[in-house]
Amino acid sequence: MDTGEIKREILVDERLYSRQAVKLAANIYADEMKITLSRSGRFLRIRVSGENESKMGEFLNEALNQQCRLDLHGKNGKVAQIIVTKALLSAMGENVKERLV
Repeated sequence: MDTGEIKREILVDERLYSRQAVKLAANIYADEMKITLSRSGRFLRIRVSGENESKMGEFLNEALNQQCRLDLHGKNGKVAQIIVTKALLSAMGENVKERLV
């Protein structure tokens, strides 16, 4: 599938697309195209090769989806953890709560 030849290259601002989000998206598209990342200042250089390099737009949409998930987790992760902890303590019953306090 992969010819090894770089067919498309794009720079994205790392303030908008974190390296982690782009890596997560790259893992999703790993079977369809070869994606390599490198840094260029505050930008990420994304190189795509393979037969499906035309899916670059879909790949960038997936990177944006992953970035939104990471941002939401950063904002809501602590609250979600507190809710789960309270729910688990409630499920354990009153005896356990008394011992923990």
